[in-house]
Amino acid sequence: MDIREAFSGEKLKFFGSFVRIAVIYFIGFSLFLFASTIILILLTRPEREVVVPEVEGRNFIEAYSGLIRKGIQPEINFKDIADLDDGMILKQYPKKGTVIPESRKLKLLVSRSMYTIEVPNLIGKELPLALNNLKKIHRSGKSISLGTGVISYIPSDTIADNIVIDQSPLPGEKITPERKINILISTGKLAAESVMPGIVGQSIELCFDLVRSRGLSLSEKILLTDDKNKSGLIAAQTPENGALIQKGGAATVTVNWHPLDKHPYAAYEKIEYPIPSDGKPGLYEAYIDDNRSKRIRFSQYVRPGQKIVFIFRREGNAKITIRCNKKQIDEMEVNVD
Repeated sequence: MDIREAFSGEKLKFFGSFVRIAVIYFIGFSLFLFASTIILILLTRPEREVVVPEVEGRNFIEAYSGLIRKGIQPEINFKDIADLDDGMILKQYPKKGTVIPESRKLKLLVSRSMYTIEVPNLIGKELPLALNNLKKIHRSGKSISLGTGVISYIPSDTIADNIVIDQSPLPGEKITPERKINILISTGKLAAESVMPGIVGQSIELCFDLVRSRGLSLSEKILLTDDKNKSGLIAAQTPENGALIQKGGAATVTVNWHPLDKHPYAAYEKIEYPIPSDGKPGLYEAYIDDNRSKRIRFSQYVRPGQKIVFIFRREGNAKITIRCNKKQIDEMEVNVD
């Protein structure tokens, strides 16, 4: 082979290498352009737009869920007003019908009531009458309601069954409408043997403490209902109304429950919590902590492999704490949609 052939071979090798490098660079550059184009499309795609609804004049709690479902985030400012209900939407911006991007917030001016109400005297009244008194408080020609907080039951040798023993805040105190009234109820004399009260048709939320105050453990069976107005109401009870019961005994109630598609501000919720097969047997309790109060809504001896099942009425967001033999083992939440 002479020098010209050798030189020609080297040129071919160099040219082949150059072509391969060019192809690799071309493919890499093409992939870079493709990826850049996709990223650019994603970054510059138009944001979803929504039409602002009319919420002026509505209660904020009632309007909030609808706004969130539409993808609208409210931004709240408060105005103190003495002659208007608390939580009313006074103004909104942008106005009804405006088309806005989903990321833009809807500014709301919401009333903050400066009402003060004198707490009525509930002591000595039967519980149904006391609750009715809280719902019908007249002030400046308007009917105002106060909410109940914790309703507790204790035995009493001197005060009859189902009578208010004490309350907090006390009668005559000046409070704002969002304050809740805690009530202490007498269950009468707690003898070794007493009578089962009639609770069919009553709310499980109201009767849970009443049954436990008689020294009974309480189990719940859930009955599905299409009527949301029956949700949380007791449909059947064992022992029957008037039956003799003993401290340390057990009671079972059948509770209506309407399944929820969404979680409004206040509703009856069902909790099912399975105890693992390797869990501990013992006294299991479920503590509810929501905008109403902190309270026990399940208390029973449970074995591994069994379920904790109960209904409770939630107001606002709720935290459910599960305890075994007074030690916390788990926590869950149910939040307003």
